[in-house]
Amino acid sequence: MVAGIVGVVRDFVERKNVQSRKITCYMPISNELKTVLALRPLGLVFDIDGTLSPMAPTSDEARLYAGVAPLLERVRERAHVAIMTGRAIDDGAKMVNVEGLTYIGTHGLEWCDGLPSLHPVQIVPEALNYIEPGTYLLDLVEQELSRLPGVYVQRKHVGGTVHYRLASDPETARQGILAILEEPARRVNMRLREGKKMVEVLAPLAVNKGQALRRFVEHFQVQGVVFAGDDQTDLDAVLEVARLREEKRVVGGVSIVVQHADTLPVLLEHADMVVQEVRGMVDLLREMVEVL
Repeated sequence: MVAGIVGVVRDFVERKNVQSRKITCYMPISNELKTVLALRPLGLVFDIDGTLSPMAPTSDEARLYAGVAPLLERVRERAHVAIMTGRAIDDGAKMVNVEGLTYIGTHGLEWCDGLPSLHPVQIVPEALNYIEPGTYLLDLVEQELSRLPGVYVQRKHVGGTVHYRLASDPETARQGILAILEEPARRVNMRLREGKKMVEVLAPLAVNKGQALRRFVEHFQVQGVVFAGDDQTDLDAVLEVARLREEKRVVGGVSIVVQHADTLPVLLEHADMVVQEVRGMVDLLREMVEVL
């Protein structure tokens, strides 16, 4: 058995009008997942932080787990592969640095077929109206950093993320960030969303990883799709995999959640498969490459 993998797999390849049964899988890779991986065209979509990269004290310190880039280079020869991240697209692509993948940044606001340094980036046109309000809100936080020890700002093309992972008192830091942002965000019509020890400043658009996943499926006309993520922002994509199956938009699909100590129960509830920590995801990816 590959170390670190604990799978909980549902009967997901075809769902008819029966209640799905949950199967506990003790093998490195299940027959159900193998069935999806045999479909063509096939799409594989991965989050980065907490999925292919261990969580780090700051976003700048995060690195891909050892051996992931060569695995992605191998799998791109047999499937359409996307990296879908909450990071700005340039930031996420810099971490992975593998050509020939689709890079989707800021939860779907940005899209590039290939490395953004080599190919044009598409940005949802409506998002351009929110560049200035997002900058304004992040400036407000940066002006108060002296009284928010351990807090730092990560800027994106549209909006950004305020992290408080390094704060000695995370809850006090969280409350301080929200106190700064909530009223101004309402005034400038920007949206706040909380994640793992972070507060995101977002354009008030109906854009999320679920919609981005559907666009990816439609763009490449894939018949099988696998999505892997670990955070609250990945829930939309986990749920979208189920919707795509139910609509018969894909022949088969599986959602994988990488479990950490603070993984939200709702993610585990809706996932087709659960693996333990980034090491477990990388072990599974290695098995997937061999099956392909």
